[in-house]
Amino acid sequence: MEQSSATGGWRVSQVASLLDMPRRDITRSCYADRQRGGAGILQPDDGSWGRRSYSVEDIAWLYLVKLQHEAGYSLPEIAQRMDTSAGINALCGHLDVVAGRAEEMLDGLRLRCERARALRCALSGVAKDAQGAVERYLRERIGSDEVELMQRMLTHLAVERMEEGIIFSVPIDEGTRSRFRQVLEEPGIDLAIELWAGPGAFDRLAGMLD
Repeated sequence: MEQSSATGGWRVSQVASLLDMPRRDITRSCYADRQRGGAGILQPDDGSWGRRSYSVEDIAWLYLVKLQHEAGYSLPEIAQRMDTSAGINALCGHLDVVAGRAEEMLDGLRLRCERARALRCALSGVAKDAQGAVERYLRERIGSDEVELMQRMLTHLAVERMEEGIIFSVPIDEGTRSRFRQVLEEPGIDLAIELWAGPGAFDRLAGMLD
């Protein structure tokens, strides 16, 4: 990548590469003459030799422009919606909203992915060993130590049901307990555990941590 200018800013070609944003959209966003296709959304500083220099703040606003453009708004519409003179705090607030929404989408996508992987493992092993196939998935995902701990816990629970009045316990230190709670909060892990250990297994394991 080209070196940034001596003033510490980025050139338009660098911004286009970093944001994966068409250079034409960047220049139109920063060109004030609307009669010639400019949107005048922001005004970066002019660098040496007449080249614009884009600051971190400029890049952040351009990133928001890119997201709104991808959502279907034209550059003139974005110019009406976006106040780039609002300051750093407002800009950070917009970025926080973007990051929060993206995290929610990511969590949802991961849940879909892990449910699909667990079901695929169970189905691929139906003819031979569905339980073993799901167990291999769990060991790969959360680690063998956690899977073996679940096996011990479920074994004790099964014995408790057979030996009425006798209470068995699995010694778990607080660090392990905390880590295991995090495992049970993993997206889609409830389905994977039930495919491996049978209906109700997840709730029984969670109940032992209360």
